[in-house]
Amino acid sequence: MTTLYEGAFAKLNLTLDVLGKREDGYHDLKSVMQTVSVRDDIEIDVGTGKPWKLLCSNEDIPCDERNLAWKAAKVYCDAMNKDPDGIEIRILKRIPSGAGMGGGSADAAAMLRLLNRHFDGALPQEKLISMAAKLGADVPFCLTGGTCRCDGIGDILTPVTGRPDYTVLIAKNGEGVSTAEAFRLLDESFAAKPHEPHSGEDIYAALAGGNAHALKESVYNAFEEVILPIRPLAQELKEIMNAYGAICTQMTGSGPSVFGIFLSDA
Repeated sequence: MTTLYEGAFAKLNLTLDVLGKREDGYHDLKSVMQTVSVRDDIEIDVGTGKPWKLLCSNEDIPCDERNLAWKAAKVYCDAMNKDPDGIEIRILKRIPSGAGMGGGSADAAAMLRLLNRHFDGALPQEKLISMAAKLGADVPFCLTGGTCRCDGIGDILTPVTGRPDYTVLIAKNGEGVSTAEAFRLLDESFAAKPHEPHSGEDIYAALAGGNAHALKESVYNAFEEVILPIRPLAQELKEIMNAYGAICTQMTGSGPSVFGIFLSDA
């Protein structure tokens, strides 16, 4: 039996636009994502000789084949046509669930990295990203991490250079919104009023130039229009952060988590 460990890091959407619904039911996205230090811890035993098992510190998280980490393990093993002779997955949750921070996606990405390490890097990164995209829109980025422009359904990743000096405060208050429900609300909004895609080009200049001040005019999230009216506590968090000196505040993902960007010299 082999025991392996991996950190599963959360993400923020510095920008997030939804360009429309595809024929396959997915949505084309345009986003800039950023890894943050909040993380889950994933530990696995491979070769237990027993049926698959998943344990999680959060009792509200499913501990069976519904869990994205479990799904990622199955997708990997199926792609490799390998029988790992039993897997036990242990997840220590720190990323809040239903928060728009990619908690489940981060766990799934960590599983792909762990199993690929166990099998001596048998699959190239491009193959892992393709597998990740089948698990969820945020999984490819969580697999790669850093700062990236994410296009397509989240599977086309372009690293973004530059790292302005700023501090991020993240807060969640109130009930989350399922991803499916958030997209449904956005689709209805777009049907009622045609959506003008957000260019997003200014954020690349802000990041590349290390200009944290310019982020104030660069961050954007299309979901705010439909989520903030039904999650007023998220709007309240934005107002509190603004009152305490944030240069900008925004939801991440489909919310309801909100982050504020604070300058280090403020």
